Amino acid sequence: MGRAADLPLPPRDGSRPARPARRGDRRAPLRAARARPRRPRAAVAAGAAPRAALPPAPPPDGAGAARPRDAGVTPEQFAARRQAGWAELESHLAQARRGALRSVPAADLQRFGVLYRHAASDLAIARRDFAGQPVTEYLNGLCGRAHPLIYRGRPVRPSALPRFYASVLPRAVRAAGPYVAASLALSVAGVLAGWLAVRLRPDLAATLIPDSLFDRMARGEVSGGIGDAPVAASLIIGNNVKVALLCFCGGVLLGIPTALTLLANGWVLGTLASSIHRDGIDYRFWAYIVPHGVIELSVIVLAGATGLMLGDAILRPGLLSRGDALIAVALRAVVLCVGVASLLVVAGLLEGFVSPSDLPTPAKYAIGAASGVLLYSWLLLGGRTRRAAAPRLQLDAGG
Repeated sequence: MGRAADLPLPPRDGSRPARPARRGDRRAPLRAARARPRRPRAAVAAGAAPRAALPPAPPPDGAGAARPRDAGVTPEQFAARRQAGWAELESHLAQARRGALRSVPAADLQRFGVLYRHAASDLAIARRDFAGQPVTEYLNGLCGRAHPLIYRGRPVRPSALPRFYASVLPRAVRAAGPYVAASLALSVAGVLAGWLAVRLRPDLAATLIPDSLFDRMARGEVSGGIGDAPVAASLIIGNNVKVALLCFCGGVLLGIPTALTLLANGWVLGTLASSIHRDGIDYRFWAYIVPHGVIELSVIVLAGATGLMLGDAILRPGLLSRGDALIAVALRAVVLCVGVASLLVVAGLLEGFVSPSDLPTPAKYAIGAASGVLLYSWLLLGGRTRRAAAPRLQLDAGG
């Protein structure tokens, strides 16, 4: 019989028996460690067995201690612990509304930034733990009012106007590309619907064009000078400023008035175009519209895009409240509104001096085409920067 020290140990807790250690066996300690019984994970999770914990990582240089997670606290307790900081931030906001923020010492301004960062951190915790609670809505509004003061831009100066029109406005138009495309689609849908309506129901043209004027146009009594034809043309271009305002303001009503206005404006244009085409006087008649109509109709599409932006912000606010999302989108829409107003001035000058003039009809079409090329070259290419070419790696063949 071998010695007792050479006998294998009996199995414990259902584990497999350990192999007897051999002389000179280097893997014996490893097998002995594997043979030790393992405690079930459920016992570790329940706290019956201690879990090895790593020491917390030190905060990065310049950062304060991490704020502990509020586990198991109620919204009232959460608000009570942080009410003092929120009230102090409210006092800074009230001071900013009175216009006294310029005279605040630098230390207080730094404190204002610290309070805002703490409030933003509290907002993130509240959104995670107290979604839909009043404390979350309050913090969302508090941070929304403080954010423009912390990250406010430089005041607009007259010297910045060239840069605004050269790069800022074209970039804003391109950034709103999906809304511009949707506005254009609604306008085109209205034009097609109006065109088909007159083709299917010719009597609808009488609701748009006065009978006397329509009879003269049907007889071909349209001269190249200033006659009754501009009166008919004014039916679709005279109220474009009003249409632009309706498109923009309709955005606060979920964009529904904006969409209806675009469809109606396209409907009028489509019915008139179909009526004119039926009588074969397109060439002379559209000479009164093309010089300014290219810019003016483009302005309507841009105005519709701003209204659709506002409506989309209300329908899909994302992580922000609807009020904050509307404010954020309105700041971008204001840039487009400035462009719309400027382009309406240009279109008005063309309408007043070029469209009713005695210029030859081909010259009027050329002016309209040139205005369109200049407009869309500016909007599509303005503000673009060339990317620097990546440096090429050159290997020295001589070593």
